Amino acid sequence: MPCLGNLVDEEFEGRWEIDSDASDMRFELCESPTNFEYCHNDSKNLIEKIKSKVRNGTKFYSLEFFPPRTKDGAANLVSRMDRMNKGMPLFMDVTWHAGKSSASSSTCSSMTIASTAVNFCGIEILLHVTSDGLTKSDLREILDDAYSHGIRNILALSGDNNSEDSDFRYASEFVAWMKTEFNDEFVIAVAGYPEGHPESTYEDSLVHLKEKVDAGADFVITQLMFDCDKYERFVEDCAKCNINVPILAGVLPIQNYDSLRKLKKLACNVEVPKELVEMIEEKKDDDEAIREIGVKFTVELIEQLFERNLTAGVHIYTLNREIGPNKIVKELGLFSKDKSRRFFPWQTTANNGRLVSEDVRPVYWAQRPKSYMTRTKTWDEFPNGRWGNSSNPAFGDLDDYHLFYMSKPINPTKYLEMWGYELKSIDDIRDVFVSFLEGTPNKQGYRVTSLPWADEQNLQPETFVIRDEILKLNHNYLFTINSQPPVNCAKSNDQTFGWGPKNGYIYQKAYIEFFARSKDAKLIIDKLSKYPLLSYTLSNKAGTDCYTNYKKNSPIALTWGVFPGREIIQPTIADYKTFLIWKDEAFALWMEKWGKLYEGSGESKKVLEDIVDDLYLICLVDNDFVAGTSLWEFFDEVIKELDNDVENVWENGS
Repeated sequence: MPCLGNLVDEEFEGRWEIDSDASDMRFELCESPTNFEYCHNDSKNLIEKIKSKVRNGTKFYSLEFFPPRTKDGAANLVSRMDRMNKGMPLFMDVTWHAGKSSASSSTCSSMTIASTAVNFCGIEILLHVTSDGLTKSDLREILDDAYSHGIRNILALSGDNNSEDSDFRYASEFVAWMKTEFNDEFVIAVAGYPEGHPESTYEDSLVHLKEKVDAGADFVITQLMFDCDKYERFVEDCAKCNINVPILAGVLPIQNYDSLRKLKKLACNVEVPKELVEMIEEKKDDDEAIREIGVKFTVELIEQLFERNLTAGVHIYTLNREIGPNKIVKELGLFSKDKSRRFFPWQTTANNGRLVSEDVRPVYWAQRPKSYMTRTKTWDEFPNGRWGNSSNPAFGDLDDYHLFYMSKPINPTKYLEMWGYELKSIDDIRDVFVSFLEGTPNKQGYRVTSLPWADEQNLQPETFVIRDEILKLNHNYLFTINSQPPVNCAKSNDQTFGWGPKNGYIYQKAYIEFFARSKDAKLIIDKLSKYPLLSYTLSNKAGTDCYTNYKKNSPIALTWGVFPGREIIQPTIADYKTFLIWKDEAFALWMEKWGKLYEGSGESKKVLEDIVDDLYLICLVDNDFVAGTSLWEFFDEVIKELDNDVENVWENGS
């Protein structure tokens, strides 16, 4: 296939493109749902998923991206892929540049982008690999590396250059060798050409496709096309040739005039309909209008494909853009936000090796799953069932979250608007937390849509259940960063609390994690002795003043599920030793994310440092998940004795 990266403006890759439909999503589901079909013993590989969709008549979509040229572009792309995964595409693919550079460990390589998407975003990835210019030894090394990263799907291509250094001239030879060398370790896709390969006739292209399928290809993704009639002829001709594997239709929404101009220059044997060209030519100076034209045309094309039952799935060439592809799948009804399809209440990986062995995590990283997956990426085994000894194996160093996939390009202005251009006192900190929870503009007039302790923007759905209680704490300088309400017997398909298999029931204990000033922490410690149903851990920044009533090496179950024909699943725990590890990260984020916004050693940074040095991190668990009231009764008593002069203001609704 031609490299579709050539269709994109070179300057685009480093810019932010935010879906306008997603800019105000405070009340929408924010967690990335995971298809239950993929998990544990119910796992299916990609071709099994595709065949299941075809059998059931379920329509689906996939998305294609190409590696940017810069580090910032790579971080932006991973963020974009992570956001677009909310709509639950069946998979995404990452293209390949000829040669070995795409297999390198650089931040912009195809391998690194694909590995990051699999391991830290939970995305099913199909990695392009082009055999052009590579020997069998090169390809074996590349595929072994891909496998070690958890990548299990390969789009096998011969490439456009046919270098003399290549051991394979044709993709069919590459596919046959892969099947011999790796058996069924990889699902293999190949390219199809509805209008013929640019270096071959239409008839010969069908012959070559048949050879690739006979060599062991599992499914076909077609070159981009704009004509449903031509595609129908292609599908019928494939059937006559006994090409009986699934065929996914490739579609390209034209999103600006330059893309059309470059597409017309590419020797890819694709005819752009005259009427589409004319509509775009009329609006060549209006990219937004062209995008709408491209979206409308693509939606109508896909509707025709589905109505004629020519494909169960469409493969969208995104050109690394977000708004147009998102609009297309939403208009087609393919965009899904069904949170109840999660297998666990936390974001899983798509690395099958980790996926089948990990079934429990500590609650502390609930808002920062990518950090948790980064810090545990070298583990050979994962705590399974009950948590076990939390001190072994060791968590990765805090430095790990400086890796490029954890450090999205920072727009300081955006965060200064939310968190304050200037900090004069702890009241300024309190106002940020309160504005975030209320969803109202801060004193500078900007909405606070995120805090340093969460990967996602906006509140999680279950937070709204206890938002009033949490707001009261933050008004009183108890700064909350993680929480969950009690749940007693919610159905596993519940849109807010649901996870796991069908027909199950979910339970969880109330949990809250917050920072408190040292004087308030001392009062909290004194009061805790009166509440035996509360489990607690707390520590100052240095870790020199720690308290807990946890039993040694004994974790507390926070979330569990009961399902037909299965043991009880207990996926979330609280654990004292792990809390001490998380404590260092939680404190570091104050200055790493917030303090770095202020240049040099100015007053705002000094104010923040002094505040943080005085704080304690406190985690409380209410073990009565049926009544679930002890936690809030405790805070009511504490707040009455806090010297804050804010309780009456809160109660009066000001």
